[in-house]
Amino acid sequence: MHDTIDIKAKDIGININAVIDIANSLDDTSQNDSDLKISINTVNSYLYISKDRHALSSKIYLYYENKILTAGLLHKKGVAGLKYEKHKFHAYGEDFNDEFMENLFSLSDFNGGKLQFNLSGNTQKYTGIFTINDTTILDYKLLNNILAFVNTIPSLVTFSMPGYNDKGLHLENAYMKFSAQEDIFNISDIYFHSQELDILGNGTASFKKNTIDLSLKLRTDVGSSAAKIPVLGYLFLDGDALSSTLSVSGALDNPDVNTLIGKEIIVAPLNLLLRTLTLPYYLITNDE
Repeated sequence: MHDTIDIKAKDIGININAVIDIANSLDDTSQNDSDLKISINTVNSYLYISKDRHALSSKIYLYYENKILTAGLLHKKGVAGLKYEKHKFHAYGEDFNDEFMENLFSLSDFNGGKLQFNLSGNTQKYTGIFTINDTTILDYKLLNNILAFVNTIPSLVTFSMPGYNDKGLHLENAYMKFSAQEDIFNISDIYFHSQELDILGNGTASFKKNTIDLSLKLRTDVGSSAAKIPVLGYLFLDGDALSSTLSVSGALDNPDVNTLIGKEIIVAPLNLLLRTLTLPYYLITNDE
């Protein structure tokens, strides 16, 4: 028996979690049911991911045939694709704009930029990479709290950005790599790159529990000029940019920020001593 379901609609929301549940239930039926075909095409609709997270679209298509679910989504110049088979999936997307990002990442506002992503695994455990290029973050609690904290600590004045709340922070690129299991995101790499500073780190986060626990390093090139001063630059900066480490924890939508500078103060004299001991070698090699 061949059954075909063909649906065309506009201005609707499609719950992607419900679609995957249906696909799973169909996968678990007998072989005789494998002839079922489903086709869904929508215009000006969205994928419902969670309460505050939607994927906007001008067009969405979903096809189910031979126990394989394929889907595509278009929004302005952005395009995404999905293949789901035997409880495993692979999804990708590229060239999505700031409007799309604001609806997908509910805790931040963007001005300009392009989003790319790649996800693979199953509904219980998967890995992913998100990349955003050439965007300005206008309002993001995590960045707000980090930079507000930095602006109040004299020892972190090098990283101070008093104008961030007014004009946002322009990022040349941002990158996040993670693995997810049972709503726990184990973030192995975070990287925000801007002209003012770089933010690197790792940690965990959960949307359901609204929690976050990150260790971040702030880096700035302010120290690069001083680092070029012979001997002094070698002893105190070793040719590197200045950096400081922060912890970010608590509520995902309003995290607490603290400095780990106390640990750095302990390590700094040891690094200074090491570079002092190796100074003769540095002078000899730089005279050659």
